[in-house]
Amino acid sequence: MSVRVGKRWSEAGWGGLFLLPGVTIIYAFVLLAGVLAFVLSFTHCSRYGTITWAGLYNYRKLLSDPLALRSFANTLHYVVVFVPLNLVLALGISLLLNRRWPGMRLIRSIYFVPVVISGVVVVSIFRFIYDRDYGPINAVLTTIGFEPVPWLWDAGWAMGSIIAMDLWKASAFFSIIFLAALQDVPRELHEAAEVDGAGAWVRFLHVTLPSLRPVITAVLILSSIGAFRVFIPMFVLTEGGPAYSTRTIALHAYLAGFRDGELGYSSATSFTLLAIILTATLVMHWIRGRSE
Repeated sequence: MSVRVGKRWSEAGWGGLFLLPGVTIIYAFVLLAGVLAFVLSFTHCSRYGTITWAGLYNYRKLLSDPLALRSFANTLHYVVVFVPLNLVLALGISLLLNRRWPGMRLIRSIYFVPVVISGVVVVSIFRFIYDRDYGPINAVLTTIGFEPVPWLWDAGWAMGSIIAMDLWKASAFFSIIFLAALQDVPRELHEAAEVDGAGAWVRFLHVTLPSLRPVITAVLILSSIGAFRVFIPMFVLTEGGPAYSTRTIALHAYLAGFRDGELGYSSATSFTLLAIILTATLVMHWIRGRSE
């Protein structure tokens, strides 16, 4: 018995030793950096290192800054449109991928490709696709007699174009999650419902959806967090334009800190966004708890 216990302690010790570098890096560059950034949010801090105490000034400035409020509104617009569409699209595609059709494994592998492509690469691809003069979409529109659309150069089109691009990548990831959950639903439940005369739609509503409820909640939370933090598409494609129509709060924080040199204000913006994400996550958990 003592030999077995000693072996377990030895394995735990080696495991801890191998984890130590990763834990140290996380502590030094994530936790410690987060604490320092939180402290900076209460200061006037420039890129040149001059620091003076500011109290709640940066947070008051954030709430009164028209550009920050516009960025919050743009972020909320993105979340409200992206999250439901992503949920419906990913669930619908997972239902198709769950079919037993010839070549389905190959189709699943191909559909998963957007997930493994770097976000910057995806943005670069869609920059060409959306190009006003040489993009394939506008080439097709011109061929059939329509005027080319300024997808990324018009305030009415830019946000929708970015949402469509992000749906292409995100729905592939979440559809695989839904697919795994669908394959865990006991077939006996579907067979019993079918014997009772339930059609495909009734089985989906009363068998599939209840079984997917925990996964749906997880997808809502993960996609909401990602939507609130969206940054790369706006930064690379539009830089927040045109007319600030795609300037999100994450991009606003980045530009305030690294372009304008207002590190304290940037930190306050980032922690306000963190508070919003935590609040939204807790609300979704509470709603899930009430519905069970």
